[in-house]
Amino acid sequence: MFGGQGIRVGRILGIPIRLDLSFFFVFALLVFLIATQILPDDLNGLGGAERWLYGVGAGIVYFVSLLIHELAHSLTAKRYGMEVSSITLFFFGGVSLIREDSQRPGQEFWIAVVGPLASLVLGVGFILLALFALPEETTLNKVAFALGVLNCFLAAFNMLPGFPLDGGRVMRSLIWRMTGSRHRATRASARMGQLLGAVMIIYGVGGLLTDAAVFDSGFNSIWVALIGFLLITQAAQGVKAAELERDLADLRVGELMLRPPVARTAEADLPIRILAPSRAQLDQQDVFIVSEDGTAIGIASAVQILLLDEERYLNDRLRDIMIEAGKVQPLEPGSGADEALRRLQKERTFVLPVVERGRLLGVVGLEQILKALGQGPSPRLDPSSGA
Repeated sequence: MFGGQGIRVGRILGIPIRLDLSFFFVFALLVFLIATQILPDDLNGLGGAERWLYGVGAGIVYFVSLLIHELAHSLTAKRYGMEVSSITLFFFGGVSLIREDSQRPGQEFWIAVVGPLASLVLGVGFILLALFALPEETTLNKVAFALGVLNCFLAAFNMLPGFPLDGGRVMRSLIWRMTGSRHRATRASARMGQLLGAVMIIYGVGGLLTDAAVFDSGFNSIWVALIGFLLITQAAQGVKAAELERDLADLRVGELMLRPPVARTAEADLPIRILAPSRAQLDQQDVFIVSEDGTAIGIASAVQILLLDEERYLNDRLRDIMIEAGKVQPLEPGSGADEALRRLQKERTFVLPVVERGRLLGVVGLEQILKALGQGPSPRLDPSSGA
């Protein structure tokens, strides 16, 4: 959200957990509000230090609640076979970094909706705990009720129908199912996100102009306007993503692929240092069809060679870095570039073979897709940096 990776604090079920620096702001704010406003002055003679300890404890529980919300998204995505790179919490909530898009509307719907459902269950649970299990007018009762309200608010806010909120993704899944077009659904939900953000900014600025109380509606107005600004920013990226997805769907792999002699054939046991005596002169578009006894057994790219450290560059053979043919499902020349991009991301490969009736026609990679979209080649890699 703010351009950084965040601070890594651990790993749950194989998923790295990170905290954006902005999360510490909301943590401190929550501690302050609980210690100074939610807990009454005459509550069981509670002292000042105890108030702050309860505030810190409530902040930690809120952190766990946000984490459960994001884990619900991530574990559902993993259930559908998607890879989750990390979970990052920030002041706006959290984000699960899933390496690929949903392939069907139903997947999109359930991945999006389980997060707010988890927050709602937590919120109702805390409120029931406060109402029926904890004595009235006690510190734990007040804190539990406040956490319940926060989680219910988190669930309700996230279900607002605008991208990138969960509700926007639910909206996208429903439009996708009705129209059969993912990019149209993405565009519609992103536009709704922009509208929602604009309404929040107008509401926030209006509140500031009519009431400037720092911790009353004036503070709330600043908060609402800031969230509205972030919504518009992220939704605008969603609109661009929809346009990019539309452009990709119109491109055919057969129009983009590299054909021989750019895609060259080389023997599997050929040393890398012989194949590329000067890595600095390698063209990043170069692709090698790796053969053994006249049979293609894999593919390799110049990018892979550029990323090798010096020891591997001097000692490895082509077969040591190639992607085995059996591990790469080929594309057909009529496949869309959007499918090629999803496959490149999912399979973590630099290139994919294009095959028709068992005959290798060429290869396609990210470089060709970017050039076709008019975004130009990626920055040239420096082979001296190693990998």
